Amino acid sequence: MRTILNRTWVRYLVLAAWMGLIFWSSATPDLKSVPLFQRFHLLPAVLGPVVAHALELIIRKGAHTLAYAVLAVLARWSLGGSFPGASPRRLTGFALGLAVLYACTDEWHQTFVPGREGRLTDVLIDTVGAVAGLSLWFLIRGRSNRGKGDLHRGRVGRG
Repeated sequence: MRTILNRTWVRYLVLAAWMGLIFWSSATPDLKSVPLFQRFHLLPAVLGPVVAHALELIIRKGAHTLAYAVLAVLARWSLGGSFPGASPRRLTGFALGLAVLYACTDEWHQTFVPGREGRLTDVLIDTVGAVAGLSLWFLIRGRSNRGKGDLHRGRVGRG
């Protein structure tokens, strides 16, 4: 019997929920108007607003990277459940394309949110995150399948 996480519709539901979370986060107006660390009193006042702004920038761009790494991996996982006979490289390329396309539409969406703007640099950061996530996917899958071969196709080293 298949577990609930192996059901195709559940995989796409998890992917859609993650995409919804990204969309909701992008719809937050004036996200950068007050430094996050100062807002929650997490930084000593002696460090000042310049350090607070720098740390907030690092955290926000890191969040972009992580969000799109997870998005790409969820897309790859979902597609693998829908097209078990497809080439792993093709599925990965499609998952990467989906993540980049979503990054583009997300930045466009932000142009309609007060105090936000769409940036090409954020699309590039999101793309780096998606590539990093898929690379990690292959690294983990390659190690878990080493010596066993691919469970679905009987091939070694093809995640």
